Amino acid sequence: MDISVALPNMIPGATGKALVEWAGAAEERGFAGLGATERLVYPGYDPLIALAAAASVTHRIRLLTNVLIAPLRSATELAKQTASVDQLSDGRLTVGLAPGVRADDFAAAGRSFDGRVAQFDNDLRALFDLWSGKAPPGADRAVAPSPARGSRIPILIGGLTTAAAKRAARWADGWTAPGLSAQRTALATEQVRTAWQEAGRSGAPRIVMLLRFVMGDDAQDAAAAFMRDYFAVLGAAAEDFVQATPRTAAMIRQALRTYADCGVDEVVFHPTVADVAQVHRLADVVM
Repeated sequence: MDISVALPNMIPGATGKALVEWAGAAEERGFAGLGATERLVYPGYDPLIALAAAASVTHRIRLLTNVLIAPLRSATELAKQTASVDQLSDGRLTVGLAPGVRADDFAAAGRSFDGRVAQFDNDLRALFDLWSGKAPPGADRAVAPSPARGSRIPILIGGLTTAAAKRAARWADGWTAPGLSAQRTALATEQVRTAWQEAGRSGAPRIVMLLRFVMGDDAQDAAAAFMRDYFAVLGAAAEDFVQATPRTAAMIRQALRTYADCGVDEVVFHPTVADVAQVHRLADVVM
């Protein structure tokens, strides 16, 4: 099972210098990949720009959006931006995509929240054409550089619904989701694998799980404050995320055993504190 770590691009106050230092440390410590997540209405960094910066200071480590809210931008913009990062990283990008769940992100972007799922399905159809050089409506030539290693970029679909599993089986290379209990992980991954088989796909879907973490007594308060703020929309349920976040070596190792038992291919540890010491503390446990 691959072990990756995400950039702290969603943590308020993280500096650009800190993100670049984090990327270098993640590669140095041997992590398989660098993730980046997205919210528009939150004072964080754009995930694709953050990954482009990470690409400039790394050479081996894979890059992953986990996830981009695809319908916040047009398919043409999405194709151009992702292909640009893929070229800048010499083909290291995997694109995790989802339709999104927060209405304020769509209001701020001037995009339709109610129409986001239909838009997402249309965009998935368009992406492959745009990456392969087909002109979008209203244009007479390609708008994006070609992906670095062929005519497409690997895609993961995010979401916990049956529709998400079927979408992954139809369009993608795999599926991704936030950290779940052992029972929910087993049920969700089985749903994805069943959809894959029913779609007549060969091989198996790549299963990637996101897991927030914090390491060290000196980081607990800052991590809890971040999660209460980030998940404030959930009300009292935000506290559940605080309490469930792995914060010791034993908790992290148990989470990895749980995911391995469910056949997960990759775990991406998402930080709750932007201090680069978190990379090294995590690596000391998992690498």
